[in-house]
Amino acid sequence: MDFPESGAEVSWQVADASVWINLAATGRCAEILAALGAPVAIVDVALRELQRGSSNGHDVLAHIEPLIQSGQIGVATMTPDDEDLFLSLVAGATAETLDDGEAATLAVAVRLKGIALIDERKATAIAKQRFPALDLRSTTEVLFATLPDEETRIGPLADALFLALRDARMRVPTHWQARVVEVLGPERARVCNSLPAHLRTIPIDAADIQFF
Repeated sequence: MDFPESGAEVSWQVADASVWINLAATGRCAEILAALGAPVAIVDVALRELQRGSSNGHDVLAHIEPLIQSGQIGVATMTPDDEDLFLSLVAGATAETLDDGEAATLAVAVRLKGIALIDERKATAIAKQRFPALDLRSTTEVLFATLPDEETRIGPLADALFLALRDARMRVPTHWQARVVEVLGPERARVCNSLPAHLRTIPIDAADIQFF
């Protein structure tokens, strides 16, 4: 797929591997991407990370490869222009560097003047510090922006949040946590171990927990 030059009007959303893992867990990847209203891509470096995970028994590729083949997901290739920025993000002290997929995602998003979809806390903090003009969004924000909230604790949004949390251990940004628990309800929140413990401690009857 061809990508626009920097400064083009189209805002590409470039998603890291962790975001694709979360979206795949929802079982609604195609629906979510269709509702985004903007082109979305995975960087070749992050795609290779998912391919390595597939060899270890993970099935994320089964969800996204058909969407790559159909053109719903673009594959962005790192260019020589990305190299210096990429290297600056992966070389150095552990506390100040990222893994290859995260670094590649940010480097390409910066070059395209796009939106970086990224979930990990350290990657988000480094991106905010290094690239204050870069638009950063999380899987949580993508789900709230694309799926209807029926306010019944059972519906497309609640179900997708639950599956991403339970099966992919999605990280929820702090400022979204209360809203996520409100949508999930205490029964579902209790079994989502990636949520902070204080959000999972409401006593409930185990018989009331809704599983898939």
